[in-house]
This record gives sequence, structure tokens and C-alpha cells, in this order.
Amino acid sequence: MIRFRDVRLLYVRELRCALRERSIIINSVILQIVLYPAILWLVYTGISFVQGQTEGFTSRIMLLGLPADHGLLREEIEKDDRISLRQAQDPEAELKAGSLDLLVEFLPAGDAGQAGNFRVRLVQDESKDRSTMAGDRMSQLLTLYRDHYLAGKAAGLGLSPQQLQPFWVESRNVASSRQMGQFLLGQMLPVFLIIMLNIGCMYPAIDSTAGEREKSTWETTLTYATSRAAIVAAKYLYVSTMAAFAGILNLTAMLLTMRPVLAPILGDSGADFTFRLPAASIPLIVLADVLLALFVAAGMMILASFARNFKEGQSLVGPFYIAVILPVLFLQLPGLELTPYTASIPVINVALVFRDAITGQYNWPMIGWTLVFEVLCVALLLRLAVAILKHEDYVIGSYGGNFGRFLKQRLLRSGRQRESAQ
Repeated sequence: MIRFRDVRLLYVRELRCALRERSIIINSVILQIVLYPAILWLVYTGISFVQGQTEGFTSRIMLLGLPADHGLLREEIEKDDRISLRQAQDPEAELKAGSLDLLVEFLPAGDAGQAGNFRVRLVQDESKDRSTMAGDRMSQLLTLYRDHYLAGKAAGLGLSPQQLQPFWVESRNVASSRQMGQFLLGQMLPVFLIIMLNIGCMYPAIDSTAGEREKSTWETTLTYATSRAAIVAAKYLYVSTMAAFAGILNLTAMLLTMRPVLAPILGDSGADFTFRLPAASIPLIVLADVLLALFVAAGMMILASFARNFKEGQSLVGPFYIAVILPVLFLQLPGLELTPYTASIPVINVALVFRDAITGQYNWPMIGWTLVFEVLCVALLLRLAVAILKHEDYVIGSYGGNFGRFLKQRLLRSGRQRESAQ
């Protein structure tokens, strides 16, 4: 019989002890606030630095066969400070050697072309950044020159550029700035939140189990005037709280820093983006965060409890940490939605609920099944923990095997023995 008063007292004690552990504070609190905002800022700084360096390059370009009546194009190219016109005896050899960045060949348009028409071929070495950049710069200049040239031809015929051009392509984005901001949040936040939730859970889970054995305080804890189940329940609630708190902290930090960090990267297209969560989605996000924290905390504590020290606990929890994070990387796949199949995959289902809630989409039947399935997974892990706690050598820390051996030798064997006895 678990006395909830004992669980509450032990739970508060665990939280107080956690506030005195530097590693837990750093990994469960400080990292959640500064890590990913700092990474985004470093990415922005790196992109700006690289762009500044690349913009300073002078592209070495050779023109071959430019028609005499298009001297204006040469003048436009010579005016561009980013381009230096060169001559070469063997242009392709110099492209491969890196002494020339781009060869621009002006070729006849072919039998179907009218007199004076030509086509342009850009010869570059795409294995070199300078050559690729030179091709991009020349493509921009040629496009602008072609537009001006066609406009002049149209004016000479008494036509507008639209009348001379058979058809043209335009694009229009029907999504609002709020929807675009929510789309970016839906792509990024679930991944960051789940990664940081795992990081925030790992250290408390290991410290409250293997850490206590390493510090020789586990035996003292077992002497408390309460049941072992109350001790384990308090520890489990403490680890789950730290995990959920880490996820919410990281989510808040990302929302506060997303706009000032991403707006310069996105340029003019991101100037009007609105990075806000729909108010109706916040309770759902918090609930999903808590359920995921309960699931991750149960899995990590079960594995870490078989370790004798903190380092061994890290090696046991590591595979579970990777197994939880790895599926989240597939969230970027196009067409991945919350279906009965994906709603039955742990972690993925919660990540999809996060993403849909951020974008304001609520598939309530699938959301309901996701929450029920997560509760079932948590219940299954807790039942496994109860089955493990029945073994005395595990409780006092004298069992010398790992979780896989314990599962095979104790739990599965006892299950087969009960079946044979019946």
C-alpha cells in the first residue's frame, strides 16, 4: 500500500537534492534555455561570415564568341566589381586547375533560330565553390540582360514585353505570415523539444538510480520508514518532472529567440513571419510533453537502475536515448501525417501531435488514440518496473547482470515456468 504523503515528502526531497547537483542543473535547466538558441545564433553568424567571405571573391571569367552587336552585355559584365574577365589558351584545363572559374561560350542558336540569335553555355567545375558561384553570378547577369534586351525588342515592334513573350510563370503564396511562421515552428520545435527532453531526463534518471549506488546512499534510502514502492514512485515522479520541465523550458526559449535569430537568415521572405503558438494548442502540447516525459523517464530509469555507477548508467541508457531521438529525424518526410499507424509508434506519434498542434491542425480521433497509446506504454513500463522490484538482489544492488540478462533469466523464465505449471 503506497502512502501518498510519503511519496510527496520523498518527491520534494528529490527535487531539493537535484537543485544542489551542478550536472543536473546544467543539463536539465541551463542547457534547455541557452543551447539551441545559441546554436541557431552560431548558425546565423556562420552563414553571415561565409556569405561575407564568398561575396568578396572575384570570379575569373572568360567570354568566348560574344556577338559584336551585344557589346552592351560586355559592358554590363565589366561594370560588375565581382567579375574579372580573363583570357586563356586552354580554358577547360585552367578550369580544372582552378586558375579560371567560368567559361561563357556564345554559340549559334541552330537551324531553327533567326539571324542574330544565340545560345549561351556556361562551362564550370562544380566540384569547386568558386566556379559554382561564378556560374550563379553570370546566370543572374544574363537573365537581367535578356529581360532588358527583350523589352527593347518589344518596344521597337510597338509591343509590350508581355505581348512579345508567349507565356510567363508567376508564383503566389496564399499562406499568411502566421501560417508560414507556424510551419517553420512545426518543422523545428518537435525535434528540438524531444532531444532536449531526453537530455533533461537522462542525468536525473541516472543520478537517482546508479548515482545513488555509486555514492553509497541507496542502502540509506531503503531504510526510510516507508515502502519501497513509495520510494520508487517519488523518484519516478521527480525524474518525469525534470524531463517535462526541460521540454517546456526549451520550447519557451525557442519561441522567444526564433524570430530575432531566423529573420536575418530568411531575409525579406521572413521579415513578416509570426512565430506564435495558437492559444488552443498550448494545453495539448503540455499534456503531450508530460506523457512523453513519463514514457522516457520510465525507460531510462529501468535501464539505469542496473548500473553500479554513473558512467555505466550512461552506457546503458545511451541506446535508449538514440532509439527515442532517431525516429524524430524522419518528421521531415513529405506526407508524414498522424494516422492509425503512426499514432501507434511511440515518440513519433507525440512528435506529430506537437507538429499538428503548432500549425493549428487537430485530428482529434488520432490525437485521442495517441494519448491513450502513450498511457498504455507508460503503464507497460511501470508494470515491468514493478516486476523487477520483486527481486531482492536487484533492490539491494547485488545483482551483477544487465537489463537484457535480467529479462531473459528472471522475467521470461518465470513466465514460462508459470505457463508450464498450468
